[in-house]
Amino acid sequence: MTKEELLEKALSCNRCGTCRGVVQDEVPDIAFSTQCQPGMTLFGAHEPSGRMYMARGLAQGDLKWNEDLANVLYTCTMCGYCDDFCQRGYRHTPANEILAELRAIIPDKLKPKAIKNLLNTLTVPKNTKLKVLENYGVADVAGKAATILFGDNTLLSNAAKLEEIGYIIKKSGKKVSCFISEPLPPVNAALVSGGFRKELAAAMVEIDAKLDAAGVKKVIVYNPESLSVLKSQSTSDAEFVSITRFCADLLKSKKIKTKKVKLGKVTYQDPCHLGRYSKEYAAPREIMKKLGVDLIEMWRSGNNSLCCGAGGGVNVNRPDLAKQYAANRWLEAKATGAQTLLTACPFCNANLRQGKPKSIAMMDITTLVAKALGYTGKEAR
Repeated sequence: MTKEELLEKALSCNRCGTCRGVVQDEVPDIAFSTQCQPGMTLFGAHEPSGRMYMARGLAQGDLKWNEDLANVLYTCTMCGYCDDFCQRGYRHTPANEILAELRAIIPDKLKPKAIKNLLNTLTVPKNTKLKVLENYGVADVAGKAATILFGDNTLLSNAAKLEEIGYIIKKSGKKVSCFISEPLPPVNAALVSGGFRKELAAAMVEIDAKLDAAGVKKVIVYNPESLSVLKSQSTSDAEFVSITRFCADLLKSKKIKTKKVKLGKVTYQDPCHLGRYSKEYAAPREIMKKLGVDLIEMWRSGNNSLCCGAGGGVNVNRPDLAKQYAANRWLEAKATGAQTLLTACPFCNANLRQGKPKSIAMMDITTLVAKALGYTGKEAR
């Protein structure tokens, strides 16, 4: 992107400040009245309009990169609310695109070490746990494979979650494969957060080539941060679907028998990369309805949901802020009176465990589905 293009995009923001607040007319608690996690925790420069001022100043040459600007840039979780909200109005400021550009062009010396280390998320561990899937009939890709499970970086070494997902796939009766012996590059949103465009592009070339060679038509993805990147960056003809959508469709079958899982009253955290980025709000709620879950929505939910605070590299670069952002979200979760918080994202799950009230349990929605299908954790062994 040229400086002229960056300036043009930044000038599309009239800095009205509307995206910093909520769309509802009546606010039940003043703590719920603002939407941008950095903006509600810090100051105006950290709000969307402040970052657009920064982009404009850099594009015009009125501002020069320094540590203060870098600090503002990396408090953002890149949750996408400001971008999404702006699209609902009469104009559209491509805030996500602008932020991604700033993170790509910032001088390397100003990029925090923790952000630089996000490139390591592309590394495939030497000894992955993907072979666990074979215990459930998920075969290594050899030749052609119509449907595969994507081995993202939250699954590669996570045997427990692979067993749950493997069990769900086995119960579905669907033929699903996986690149087990030679995993695909585990792309995810951290590569965008870190500004690693060349590395991401190279990884996508490899992924698309392997998908096309195997004739893959559908890719099931567990981590929403991988899902959003694959959906936006792939040139393959394959369809990318979340594991949550796979589970929701599975539960629609009359042949599938489920049992009640005791959770009490439940509230749900909408992941930014599943909801705003991938436009999948329905599947988790379809699952909960099918399983008879007593859902109490948080006041800010769906496309107005508040970010958990983990994204944009904040969880690794500014863990103090990630913890505060999680606390902001817990205020609203506690207000529902729920006994269980369901998530559909491993990063939401991890970050919201910070400051978790003792009175509220947490569960990943794939865990709920696996248990409802009869999973006990002993099947593969």
